[in-house]
Amino acid sequence: MSTQPFMWPFNLFAPGNLNQPILPGWSFGNISVNYAGNVEIEKDVVEKVASFGKQLGIITEAVLELAEGRPDGDDKDPITRLRRIAAKVEELKQARKNKLLSEARDAMDRLAKSSPASADYVAQSYIPKPSS
Repeated sequence: MSTQPFMWPFNLFAPGNLNQPILPGWSFGNISVNYAGNVEIEKDVVEKVASFGKQLGIITEAVLELAEGRPDGDDKDPITRLRRIAAKVEELKQARKNKLLSEARDAMDRLAKSSPASADYVAQSYIPKPSS
């Protein structure tokens, strides 16, 4: 970084280079997960079959279905804890859907104001076509 003449006298006290890497060597391309089993199989399962979250969701649904009718226990009861976790996950999913709906409506409102024909085109593309 070169010294800027208009920054004098402040540049007397600052270092010449103010660039500082926050996470050196890290990028989205370098993320790796340590799998316990065969790395290639684990990676294929997550990429082609179901993410870890999807797998856990299905397991949670199955366990809670098996526990159907069982009353909640204390805070240490695993079924009670699992029910609470499942409820919190559902709340997060619903909040995400609500946020997405709000963002979509805002985007369509902006589009309708700037280009009504484009907004109509987008809206029409989502109307179900009658099946023959």
